[in-house]
Amino acid sequence: MDYDPFLAPPPFPIQQMPVFTPVDTSRSDKSETILEGETIACFMVGGEKRLCLPQILNTVLRDFTLQQINTVCDELHIFCSRCNHEQLETLKLTAILPFTAPSCGLITKTDAERLTNALLHGNPEKYSDPPSLNSFKVYHECFGKCKGIFHPELYIEPDAKCIQCVDCNGLFNPPKFVCHSHKALENRTCHWGFDSANWRAYLLLAKHQEGREKLLDAIEHMKARFDPTNKFKRKQVRIYFFTSYHINFNSSIQLTMSYIT
Repeated sequence: MDYDPFLAPPPFPIQQMPVFTPVDTSRSDKSETILEGETIACFMVGGEKRLCLPQILNTVLRDFTLQQINTVCDELHIFCSRCNHEQLETLKLTAILPFTAPSCGLITKTDAERLTNALLHGNPEKYSDPPSLNSFKVYHECFGKCKGIFHPELYIEPDAKCIQCVDCNGLFNPPKFVCHSHKALENRTCHWGFDSANWRAYLLLAKHQEGREKLLDAIEHMKARFDPTNKFKRKQVRIYFFTSYHINFNSSIQLTMSYIT
């Protein structure tokens, strides 16, 4: 029998309360976020957006089976939680869910990006042209880190694929590059606070390059280009946090935090 994600949540494991996260006492005010170009209903829980999973399954991931989705969730150790009664009623009253829905799964924005990136962008377009004189090396430290080469001549529009992964030669636009990684070392890590829309904060200039001062100006110019908010400045004061909880087999916990000022 086919599974209807609007009538019952998918058979993902229920997520226990993360370490260091206090019990959430916020109101169940619904908001919206963008995931792969789709508008998804969400709630702010514990300082991070938790997205309506049935909506994701019926829009962003509509071309994938539950078996495919579950397989990736197992590989990435992604879990979901169930919304509370007030959140469920809110989703019903705003016509996100039918009134017959008994419950609804919620997934963090961070894990939603990891899941959709793995399913939709696991086999990127390859790029083999040699770097130009204006190209330079970049990297990010999200989800296991990744090194790349930025090709300025390809960055002609906001979503242009212009960063080449040095490991697989895959070509990505900036938001997708900061989701890309070949290392599986952080699959057992609790990631918190990631949003690919903040790629300008995660993309960094690689060290040990000639003309570093010039390249620092070049990457800042690149980040300021096509900035819809026109808020990105070299001496900006806003801080974007992306936190990872590393849990080893001895039950000790190491907290790491990536940010840029």
